[in-house]
Amino acid sequence: MPLTREERKLLHQKSKQPTFGVNKPDAREGHEGDIAYRRVEGSGTVQYVKENGDWTAIASSGKMPKSRNIITSSSSTSTGLVNHNDLAGLGSDDHTQYLLVSGTRAMTGNLDMGTNNIGSVGALDVDGHTTLDQVTINTADGAFAVSGANNIELTTTDTNDLNFNISGTCNWDTSTTDWDNSGTFTLTSTDNLTIETSGADTAKTITILNDNTNASAFSGIHIKTNGQNIASCYNGILIECDGIAAKGSSYGIDLRSENNILIRGEDANGNNSHPSTMKICSTGNIDIGAGFESSAITIGTTVTRTQIHGVFETSNLWRNSDAVIFMDRGYITDPDTPTGLYTKFEAIDTYKLIRAMTFKASAEVKGTNIGADHVSHISYSGTDPYDGTDGTLRIVPPSGTGINHDDNLLGTVWKVTVFFHYGSGNPNLQVYWCYASSSSTLKKVRIVNDLDSGTSPVPDLTWDSTDGIYWTNEEHSDATVRASALRVQSGTFDF
Repeated sequence: MPLTREERKLLHQKSKQPTFGVNKPDAREGHEGDIAYRRVEGSGTVQYVKENGDWTAIASSGKMPKSRNIITSSSSTSTGLVNHNDLAGLGSDDHTQYLLVSGTRAMTGNLDMGTNNIGSVGALDVDGHTTLDQVTINTADGAFAVSGANNIELTTTDTNDLNFNISGTCNWDTSTTDWDNSGTFTLTSTDNLTIETSGADTAKTITILNDNTNASAFSGIHIKTNGQNIASCYNGILIECDGIAAKGSSYGIDLRSENNILIRGEDANGNNSHPSTMKICSTGNIDIGAGFESSAITIGTTVTRTQIHGVFETSNLWRNSDAVIFMDRGYITDPDTPTGLYTKFEAIDTYKLIRAMTFKASAEVKGTNIGADHVSHISYSGTDPYDGTDGTLRIVPPSGTGINHDDNLLGTVWKVTVFFHYGSGNPNLQVYWCYASSSSTLKKVRIVNDLDSGTSPVPDLTWDSTDGIYWTNEEHSDATVRASALRVQSGTFDF
C-alpha cells in the first residue's frame, strides 16, 4: 500500500538525523545533505556529509582519510568537498590533506592568513627558526616573557636601531654581560648612575679598559664633570678607598703611568682671580722621590714627616714671619725632649745668610751701679731675675724647651754681641768670646769695648754654669739693650 504524503515527510525528516556506523557509508544510503558519523580505522571518528550523491569526509578526531578538494560548483557559489579518487575512479578517499583538531598532523606547506588575524591562541610553541616582520606585541593581557635553554638574539640590519623605551624599572639580572659596540656608546641618566659589584664575599674587580692602538696620542679614558659655568654649581670628582678595617700591605689607591703624570689646579673659568689650590696630606708619612722606582723608596716609620728622596731643588724657600723651622732632630720627634742634634749642611753658597744667631735677647735693663756681685736670685725681691727688671739680661739660658742647655762642655765657644744705649744717644758696643775650659770653668774674653765717653762704670758679661750667659748694667741709668749669642762650636755635638 503506498505511503501517504505525511508518512513520506516524516520518513524524510527521520533520515536527516545523523547516523552512526563503521567505515564510510554506502552511496546508496541517505539523502542529499545528510550527516553520518563513522569509525574508520586509522582516522578515529569521521564526520561525513552526503553531497552530489556521495559521502564526503569533512572532519576527523584522528588522522584524516585520503585527500579531498574544496571546489566551487558550476551551478552554485557554494563550496563542497569532492573525492579526488572518486573523480579519478580509483575508489574511496582517506582525506589525509586535512589538519586535525588534535594537532597531531603537521602542515606540509606555509600558512598564509592573508589580512585575517588569529583571534586567540593558548601556549604558542614554535620550534625552529621563526621570523616576525613588522610586528607589535601588546602586553595588555599579561606579561610578555621570552625564555629557553638556548640563546636569545636580537639583531637589526643595515642602519636600523634597537630601541628600549621603558617607563618603569629595568631589572637586568645576568651572570655575565659581554657588550660589544662598534660605534659610539653613550650611557645617560638624569638621576644617579651606579656601576657596582656588590654582595660577593670573593674578590671582584670593576675594570675600565681601553686597549685601542691609535697611531698618535689620545685620551684613552676621559673622566670629566662639567658645571657649565652655573653659579654655585661645584661638580666635583671623588675617588675613595673606604671601609678599611685594618691596614694591608698594598695600596688603597695606586696611580701609575708609564708616561708622564700631570696633576693641576686651574683658575675657575679662566679667571686668574679665582685660583684653585691643591692640598696633599696624610696621617702617615709622605715620601717623594725623583729618579727612583717605587720599590726603591723606603717609607720612614720613626717620625711622621714628608720625606724627599734624592736631589731636591727649590727656587724659593719661605716661612711665615716669626715662625721657626726646627732643625733639632730630637725636638722633631718629641717637642718635649730636644736633643741638640741638628740637621747638617755640607755647604750653603749664599751672600744673604742673615740673622746667624743661636739666641737673642732685648729689654730695658734697669740701672744698678752696685757691682757685679749684686746678681743673685734673691736680689730685687719680687722681680724676675735676668729679664731687665733686676739690672740683668739673660742672653743664653741654661735650659728650656727647644734648647739643650748652655753647652758648657770643654771646647764650646760662644760669640756674644751686645748693643746698648742710654736715653736717645750714647751708643755702645761690646763683643765677647766665651769658652768653656771645663764644665765648671767658664771664661770670657772681651774683644770689643766701644763705649760712649759717658758710660761708666762699664757693663759686664757673665757665663755661669747655673744661670747661663747674662749681661749686667752697672750704670745708674736704664739701658736699652739688643743682644745675641752665636754658638761658634760645640764641645758636645761637633767633635
